[in-house]
Amino acid sequence: MIRIRILGAGGAVPTPTHTPAAYWVTVDGISLLMDPGPGALVRLVRSGDAPGGVDEIHTVLFSHLHPDHTGDLVALLFALHSPLPECEAPLRLFGPPGLSSLLGRLGDLYGSWLVPRKRALEVTEVRPGDRVPLNIRAAGDHGPAHAEAFAVDHPQDRLSEVQLGWRFVDGAGQVAVYSGDTGDCPTLRHAAAGCDLLVIECSTTDDWDVPGHLNPAQVGAVCAAARPRRVVLTHQYPNAAALDLPPLVGRHFTGPVEQARDGDVYLLSAPPRKEPA
Repeated sequence: MIRIRILGAGGAVPTPTHTPAAYWVTVDGISLLMDPGPGALVRLVRSGDAPGGVDEIHTVLFSHLHPDHTGDLVALLFALHSPLPECEAPLRLFGPPGLSSLLGRLGDLYGSWLVPRKRALEVTEVRPGDRVPLNIRAAGDHGPAHAEAFAVDHPQDRLSEVQLGWRFVDGAGQVAVYSGDTGDCPTLRHAAAGCDLLVIECSTTDDWDVPGHLNPAQVGAVCAAARPRRVVLTHQYPNAAALDLPPLVGRHFTGPVEQARDGDVYLLSAPPRKEPA
């Protein structure tokens, strides 16, 4: 089973219904935080999905290192510096090359404030094609559920030249794909081909052509080529969020398309369904 809580369906400019990127992903019972943008921790705790708060965050995935996808990394580490959290398990961070440099620069700025008091940090820089096992059974052993990184087209001029999307696979072989921030590119189409759920950015309106981002017509072109079973539109800036986006994508793709808002939950089970926010 794969379950995705949309904690933030917007971009860097928040609205009441679309705040910066953040996702709580559960694969076969194992949960992780993905792209914790500003306010992610507050929204996660309010959602009810993590009643234990930061003690329930064991793995964090990053698609890229822009502030609207990493802003709450500082908040998370500062919270873990407090003596109040009780968990002693390592905190695993996975992201593109440059993640270690980002942490080093934040450490230069904040010093010991960002050193977890009870938990070790395990930082892994990921390249396209790398897999992250999710359901560790014992030391050196893990089940079939995993996340796999793939390259996307999102220009960035500092920290990292590699930007990622993520492909989640559960033990039953169901696949959910998260595009990260990207323009139309062959790697996205390949990763999304035939997937059960595609959570894809739709940042702008059709009259905007912003490099490294998608508008409804471009999303439609990706989906027409990849043929995902279900499509969820996320990372909407205010001008896009104000529109009814699914009919615009539907001009180019005939499959089911939904427009995410903060709090929405999407579930891959038998049969697939959407939970109420």
